[in-house]
Amino acid sequence: MVSLCENGGELSFLPADPYAARITALEKTYGTNQSFAMFWVQRVDGIPAAAISRVDGNMTLCCLENADFEELFCFIGAVGYSSLTCDEEAMKKLGIEPSKSSFTVKYKGGAKAEADGILRDCDKKEIYNLLISCGFELGDYNAFLTDVCARLNKQTASLAAAEIGNEISACAFALFEGEKSVLLGAVATKKSARGKGCASKLVGALAKEKSDKEVYLFCRNDGLVDFYGKIGFEPVGRWAVSEK
Repeated sequence: MVSLCENGGELSFLPADPYAARITALEKTYGTNQSFAMFWVQRVDGIPAAAISRVDGNMTLCCLENADFEELFCFIGAVGYSSLTCDEEAMKKLGIEPSKSSFTVKYKGGAKAEADGILRDCDKKEIYNLLISCGFELGDYNAFLTDVCARLNKQTASLAAAEIGNEISACAFALFEGEKSVLLGAVATKKSARGKGCASKLVGALAKEKSDKEVYLFCRNDGLVDFYGKIGFEPVGRWAVSEK
């Protein structure tokens, strides 16, 4: 049975994985009483088996081994989504064709803790413009600003940026800081600043800083596995997104 969460404590069964990081960070940011942010738990024979979040139509699914995928498929179809993010194997079990997928990598240690020159508070419009220029699909700036500031204020996200010549040259986020795990992302570098180690420094600093929890990152494409491997990340599976 799938039922609405009434409080964040219902999500405590979730493992330390990137999908749980997203779900628990979003619940901590927005709570369970918002019409645009909803959270559900699936129970099989009374035992928690999966959790779902949907914030502004963007859905995340985290499954345990006892999840009932037939029920989940019916439920997800009934409530609808604009995008669905989950483990690639889970998406296969749902019978949904992903729009895109790539490797999930996990921090195993070894990154250098270089804090010098890292900005923690900077112009969010510069960050937005940098991400857009690097191919990120972010939608309207005001919606981006509202969401990012909400998570930064609730300490469910962190920002790290680098500057060259008084202009933001690179950025990286701990996008979702959950109860047991953290998902890094939104890693971008200006073309003129590439090859100088800016992104490596930022991702490494965040990974080191958050290493009291399990730290993950979704590669944007398969070719980035080697890049993140040099910072201490190893592939542990694949993520997938289905977009309507």
